[in-house]
Amino acid sequence: MKWPYLLAIALPAALLLSAQDEPGADAGQQRPSAPPGEVVAAAVADYRAGKYEAALVALRGELAARGDLVAPEVRLNASLCALRLLHSRDAEELIAPLADDKQWAPQAAFLLGLASSQHAERAVVAAKLADAEPMAWAMASRAIQGAELQFRRAVALQPEWPEAVRNLERTLLRRVEIEAERAAAKTPDAKKEDAPKPEPPKPPKNQDQAPEVVIPEVAAAELTAKELAELQKRVREQQRKKVTGRQQRSRTGTASGKRDW
Repeated sequence: MKWPYLLAIALPAALLLSAQDEPGADAGQQRPSAPPGEVVAAAVADYRAGKYEAALVALRGELAARGDLVAPEVRLNASLCALRLLHSRDAEELIAPLADDKQWAPQAAFLLGLASSQHAERAVVAAKLADAEPMAWAMASRAIQGAELQFRRAVALQPEWPEAVRNLERTLLRRVEIEAERAAAKTPDAKKEDAPKPEPPKPPKNQDQAPEVVIPEVAAAELTAKELAELQKRVREQQRKKVTGRQQRSRTGTASGKRDW
């Protein structure tokens, strides 16, 4: 994934540890204070220098040392480092504890959306390989839908967050592109399977069978007594012809040593 496409616009909001020092940050926008500690400060410096692996190691050490008492900003920045390194699963695990935290839920949803976008792009690359798994395109569709849901959640929780809105818009466009690529990649056989199946042919009519009498769909109250009697007579004659025909075919089959059942 090209990071400028989705993540670069999120850096001022997502790099929370150094948010107060960000140039051009809005004065009225809420920015959490940086947690104390030289380790965390060094991790932020490494992140700014592009040393994402070193920053992630330092932040993981802080998480291990403080446990449940660790500041939420440490988790957010560790998740962001993991995303920079394309460690999508690690990023999801790091940010998951904040998903239900009212204060940090928007940022958590945002980073989870980025992780799902990475999963989608990886699945697209895998689906285009010559020996691609059959479900690769389905996995790509599922992942980009997951990203859309997370960005929708971030926007719903924090409607005035422009980065979240823009990422949602980009994800919606990307979903359309992925679905189009998926449709274009279908083999002719797969497209035939999706097409509606033709109705099975009707069995040929028996030439010897007497034509059935079709009783008109007329209410009985509209027939006179004579007309009703004639209709009943025709139906009885039709039934007798059917029985006689079956008996004759049965006798013929028995005489020739064959059975018709």
